[in-house]
Amino acid sequence: MIHLNLSMALIALFVAFWTIGCVKSCGDQQTQMSGRCCNKCPPGTYVEEFCSDRQQTACKACPDGHFSQLPNLFDRCEKCQTCQHYAVKCTSTTNATCSCAAGFLCSNSICSTCVKDKCVTGEKPKRTVVSSNARVIEYSYQCEAICGEKQYFDVQTNDCKPLTQCSVLGFPERFPGNRTHDSICDKPGPKDGGDFIHVILGISVILLSLSLFLFMSYTCIKYLRIHTANHKPMLAVPTNISDFHLPKEESGLQFVQDGSKDSDICDLESIILR
Repeated sequence: MIHLNLSMALIALFVAFWTIGCVKSCGDQQTQMSGRCCNKCPPGTYVEEFCSDRQQTACKACPDGHFSQLPNLFDRCEKCQTCQHYAVKCTSTTNATCSCAAGFLCSNSICSTCVKDKCVTGEKPKRTVVSSNARVIEYSYQCEAICGEKQYFDVQTNDCKPLTQCSVLGFPERFPGNRTHDSICDKPGPKDGGDFIHVILGISVILLSLSLFLFMSYTCIKYLRIHTANHKPMLAVPTNISDFHLPKEESGLQFVQDGSKDSDICDLESIILR
């Protein structure tokens, strides 16, 4: 009996070693099936016919829209992931990778669909899990402020800064500030004084221009009057003394009856000069 048990144990041990030896004898791209080392189909293919005593494994290329990423003994390829926006397109050996364009957010964990990012400057989307299963997790989004209370988001420096407290500085508040702009205090500054000086200078220039215009106008009018008076045509003077109809008493002149023509001409010149 002891010899029988020992014989059975030796047979079992031999079978085990033989099985292990057969398994180890299969290559990296093979697997043991029914005591045979069957070849695996390479990536990009699937099993069309399994190996048998008469033939090895027969493989076939994956159809369009399908892939196999690893050596396999599957009877079909996996279906490629469909995307609303592709980061990497599907090939026969790799699955597609999905992403979302700028201004959109992934609505699930594989990013197969996208939703519009409705957050504005100074806000950021907050993601919440809506549902999940073994393969896909669904998301929803809500907008929240990037900066905390009494802070604003500086677009130029791309960080948060504290709002200016006008009341603490002792100035009235002109603009209270918001998520993207600092508060504005109503305080005098160099700019206000500069504006006042500019107004005074402007008024002075206007008054000076007006005074210069009036002076030039007066000068031109006076010049025109003098010019007109100097060029006014003289009245014709009668050459005969008899043409004067004034009596001798009114003229105040005593003509010498026996005077010469020269005397008459002199008297006439004196009358004209008067």
